[in-house]
Amino acid sequence: MTKRRYFFLANAMVIANGVANMCAVVAINNLMRATMIKASPETLTFTSNFSPFYSLSAGVFSVAVMLLYEQPIRQCLKMIHQQETPSPDQLKKARRKLLNEPYFAISLTFFTWIVPSIILAAVYMNSNELSQVTILVVLRTLLTGLAAVAAAFFLLEYALQMFLAPVFFPEGRLWATPGTLRLWIGARLAALALAISIVPFCIVFLGTWEFKHSNVLTPQQKIDDFAGLLLTIFLIFIPFIVGLTCLVTANLTRPLKEMTGVLRDVRNGLFHRKVKVVSNDELGYTGDVINEMTEGLQEREIIKDAFGKYVAEEVRDEVLSGRIPLDGEKKEVTVLFSDLRNFTPMTEENDPKLVVKIMNSYFKEMAEAIQDEGGLVLQFIGDEIYAVFGAPVFRPDHPARAFRAGLEMRRRLVELNKHFEEKGWPKLSHGIGVHTGEALAANIGSPDRLSYLLVGDTVNLASRLQSLTKEKNTDMIISSVTHSFLNEIDFNKSKFNQLPPTQVKGKNQWVEVFALA
Repeated sequence: MTKRRYFFLANAMVIANGVANMCAVVAINNLMRATMIKASPETLTFTSNFSPFYSLSAGVFSVAVMLLYEQPIRQCLKMIHQQETPSPDQLKKARRKLLNEPYFAISLTFFTWIVPSIILAAVYMNSNELSQVTILVVLRTLLTGLAAVAAAFFLLEYALQMFLAPVFFPEGRLWATPGTLRLWIGARLAALALAISIVPFCIVFLGTWEFKHSNVLTPQQKIDDFAGLLLTIFLIFIPFIVGLTCLVTANLTRPLKEMTGVLRDVRNGLFHRKVKVVSNDELGYTGDVINEMTEGLQEREIIKDAFGKYVAEEVRDEVLSGRIPLDGEKKEVTVLFSDLRNFTPMTEENDPKLVVKIMNSYFKEMAEAIQDEGGLVLQFIGDEIYAVFGAPVFRPDHPARAFRAGLEMRRRLVELNKHFEEKGWPKLSHGIGVHTGEALAANIGSPDRLSYLLVGDTVNLASRLQSLTKEKNTDMIISSVTHSFLNEIDFNKSKFNQLPPTQVKGKNQWVEVFALA
């Protein structure tokens, strides 16, 4: 924070309050000159002398009181300027003072405008002026004071939102600060209506009433003086009304634009941006809720990305969308099992780090072959791969996809072994079993940890066919059910050898299977 910025932030609220009151003083002096037609010369002289004296005294008094009130705020700003960190208690007190300062300042402003009303009323009555002059002076001063209060509040709020709130509340949550006052949007609009319509109307009404009951002016003089009064009011209040309306509009629309921009980013899938919350009203609360929502969505994306590294994207998306029934569903699928041969001796004869490199290379290639055909790797179980085609996202040609994936796995293993041979690493061999049938698909596990798995005879038979490849001295066996779903193009990709009906563990019936040459 630069020295110039520190000075500006430290005095922003005092300057805003002073500008509002200075404008009000100019306004009341001009109104008094334009309408005080019944007061005596002595009273007018007193008023002319009193006004600048009181304005100066009230200004000094207001600044001194506000400086005293702002001590905790200024202390924290000074520490921030010196790159020090205020204590939590100091920051909490400064935040509470800052949010309450607009209300404190307008109370002080209203007090400084009541005092001259009382003094002028006493002077007019003691000088035996007509009672209507006393009433007019008091009412006109009070009405101008109300306008000053409204202007001071909205100027202070503007200074708070634009300059000080971002420093003291970088994370928002102004509404969570205890011991603070809140002015809801409805009350703001009511105050604005009072300041820009009711107050000017009442001043015009007072002037009309005064000229109407004047006995010392001719009709033409009344018309001329009333025209002058209207011109004075026009010159004073039109800029006031326009300026105040623009100020309030800016205070209300700025956070709305922030929220709209953030929500637009959320709609486009961007969750990094936050609403700059600078008030403790409905808009501030809504901004904090939007920020909490975007933080939640951002965390969800992080979890989603991390989740996708442990399970396939299809499962991730189905789980997060809630489309996978927790109690399970029966689906027709094709299951593929792949298992490395002679894996245990290889782990015993080679360095563990080398074994890990070999395994990772193998799993990478096999997983890509499966995923390229729309398959889903459910688990890596030791040296075994457990994959499914047709679930959780159903594809009508899942048997052919599983068959083609198996062919690609065979081809990739040949290429991988060439690469291993060049490095002097041990070669790999595997067996693949494929079967098509109905299985139960569900999230299975404990309440704290679930896995998307398939359960049923189809899964068991696919695993048995993979084990059967050892006995039949082949690297890939598919069931007759899977074979029946293949088309001529698939048949042309490899030569099939129909094996004799085989009985596998866990099955009473003989199974018809095909081995690939």
